[in-house]
Amino acid sequence: MGSEVVRSQRTHGCPNALSLGLPTSRADEPEIMLRSDRIAAVQSLSWRTVSMRAIERYRQRTKCRNVRVAGRTWEVRSKVGDGLKRTARWSIAIGSSTALVAATWLICQLWAGLDVQTSATVAALVLPVIGGALAAWAGHSEPRGAAAAVEPSREVQDRPPLRNLPPRNPSFIGRSTHLITLAGGLEEQGSMIVQALHGLGGVGKTTLAIEYAYRYARRYDLIWWIDAELPALIGNQLASFGVAAGWIKAQLDIPSAVREVKLRLSQIDRWLVVFDNSEEPDSLHQWLPQGAGHIVITSRNPNWGMVGVPLSVDVFPRTESVALLKRLMPTLDDEDASRIADRMEDLPLAVVQAASVLNETGMTAAEYLSELAHHGSALLKDGRPPTYPKPLTEVVVTSMQRLQEVNPASVQLLEICSMMAAEPVPVRLFSASFDRILDEPLAAQLKTTLGMRRILGLVSRFGLARVDSSVIQLHRLVRLIIADLIEVKRRGSVRRYADEVLAKSCPADSKDTASWDEWDCLMPHLLATDLVATQSTALQSVACKLAWYMLERGDFERGHELAVSLYEQLRETVGPNDVRTLIAGHTLVSAQRRRAQYAESQSLALEIFKRRRRILGRNHLDTLNAADHVASNLRELGKPQEARALHADTLKRKAKLLGDEHLETLGTAHNLALDLRALGLSADSLTLNRATLLHRRTTLGCDHPHTLLSAHDVAVDLEAVGYVDEAAILCRDTLARRQRLLGGRHPATLETATLAARLDVSPPRRAALRTAVPPEGSERSSAS
Repeated sequence: MGSEVVRSQRTHGCPNALSLGLPTSRADEPEIMLRSDRIAAVQSLSWRTVSMRAIERYRQRTKCRNVRVAGRTWEVRSKVGDGLKRTARWSIAIGSSTALVAATWLICQLWAGLDVQTSATVAALVLPVIGGALAAWAGHSEPRGAAAAVEPSREVQDRPPLRNLPPRNPSFIGRSTHLITLAGGLEEQGSMIVQALHGLGGVGKTTLAIEYAYRYARRYDLIWWIDAELPALIGNQLASFGVAAGWIKAQLDIPSAVREVKLRLSQIDRWLVVFDNSEEPDSLHQWLPQGAGHIVITSRNPNWGMVGVPLSVDVFPRTESVALLKRLMPTLDDEDASRIADRMEDLPLAVVQAASVLNETGMTAAEYLSELAHHGSALLKDGRPPTYPKPLTEVVVTSMQRLQEVNPASVQLLEICSMMAAEPVPVRLFSASFDRILDEPLAAQLKTTLGMRRILGLVSRFGLARVDSSVIQLHRLVRLIIADLIEVKRRGSVRRYADEVLAKSCPADSKDTASWDEWDCLMPHLLATDLVATQSTALQSVACKLAWYMLERGDFERGHELAVSLYEQLRETVGPNDVRTLIAGHTLVSAQRRRAQYAESQSLALEIFKRRRRILGRNHLDTLNAADHVASNLRELGKPQEARALHADTLKRKAKLLGDEHLETLGTAHNLALDLRALGLSADSLTLNRATLLHRRTTLGCDHPHTLLSAHDVAVDLEAVGYVDEAAILCRDTLARRQRLLGGRHPATLETATLAARLDVSPPRRAALRTAVPPEGSERSSAS
């Protein structure tokens, strides 16, 4: 008989079998080991090619038309007829292609009147279309892969001989990149391939592993799922694997059973073992089989580098969260689904749980979001997702309980973080210098870098937060659950710890541009605290600095809002003469000025000035700064002469107290120059502004906001005295620097952009535009 091609066929009970290293399940099926003629891979993710000579020899000896290979039954069919058919089809295809191309060439010449070269070009363009279609027809009966490839049917491929997988998630969506990466990683060459899926609790690691096992089931003859949460029970599950595979008897003791299972797996391939929810690499390592099979581990612990290849699993992209919500709740529109996904921060378990609650209760999206805002922790206990073993609250509670047993200090740190915003928390907040304000055992462990890093490692290992070298980040819902777990009698003390840690971490000067990155990082956490009602003196001071920072960055509305709240609260609680109240009032005066509320600002500025003068004395720096505000408001209210007198007096007092080149003195000098300009003394203003600019460049640098403020005003004065070209050059430089430092939409940047536009016009228009008014609310005085 000629050479044969083997094709898949569903048959039952064939009396003869061919096995590749796996014991046969039937006593009447002889086991034959193919050595040099073993199955070779044809396609990396699917079926195999079987040696024709080996199967032919076996078929002739047994007189059996069907053979069994590694748990699958194959029908041996003659290849001769198929070969003749293929030859005929290809002959027809080639001949037809040639004829059609030739016909195209003739039509172009005889009917279209094209020359020989153009006709040949058209024919060449037609060839791939005609040839491709005919080639597809001719190759229709070709087996996929090599010419003698064995292609198991899809039904047989998707049903391995042995598996104990959990149910597949019918709502599984997305994760294509993770599945491809996981599949590709498991295809790498090696004696044992281990991939460890790790991430926060609720990101869907287990669901991803289940989906992989089902989607790529055709790769494996054996798939076994092991719940690895309790290491003591892993041996029993491996023994059950051995019994199900027919390798051992059920009565065999566990240690012997595990050894036999691991031995069997080391001798074969095409197996997959999943260890789900393992916590420790050290406790799992002893159970891992060797061999050419594949191992997938799911864990919250990221530290699997010594065991296998870690693969991080994060929350969904927003598009996948929305798609999943709409699949589970078809009545949701895109906008509502996106709003819910945003509040869930795309955590898959939370997304599924939200859909479950909506389905169970019939709430609208708006009602659900309102309930989440007011009773979030209670809501997160409801809605057990059918495709997840536990709701999110139970997942977090279990992890916190285990972490408390292992390292109570880690729980303390998480509790403090839960009092902050759901934004990255800088690790430096918990540096050793702050240990004295914290309770034990956290304070003791923070005294060394090793102790701190051990705490962070445990937090990451239990999947309760994302941790890297510089930040800790709790998921918004996890933060809410942890905060709710804190006992009522302890909640106040934990809140105080968080307040003190934040207060001691804030930069001393909110006007210093070098500190702005730190303020950006700390601002969400400061706003998450009750800055107005806090009893922490240190945090109240920080709140005023935060308001100043907002004003410096051009966020006038939020800075004003915070300053108003602080001043009113402190005036009510500690009285109008308390130093904290006066600081908050001084901040509010500046906020009102920047919003062009000069009358309101002047009323409060006079009150603050009088109180400080009476309590602190006329020459105290705080009193002098209050006088600066009063004088600047006088100028804006149309009283430049009075403003000049008060600023001149304040400048003398500051110079005597601090020196001519002190930053506070330079601020008053700048304000005095503005008074001179308002009085029409542009030359005097230019002289004073130039001197101030020089000193500020020397002490603050060329890119400090106060230096750029002086540079802008020097350009204004240069224009006023007729040096327009020099003014334009300085203005362009100042604009570029302000854009880099403050951004294009900052009021100061816009003011300089307006000046630059005015200077960059033809000479006839300069005189007419010279009197243009600067944008309302721009800060024309140096802050004090």
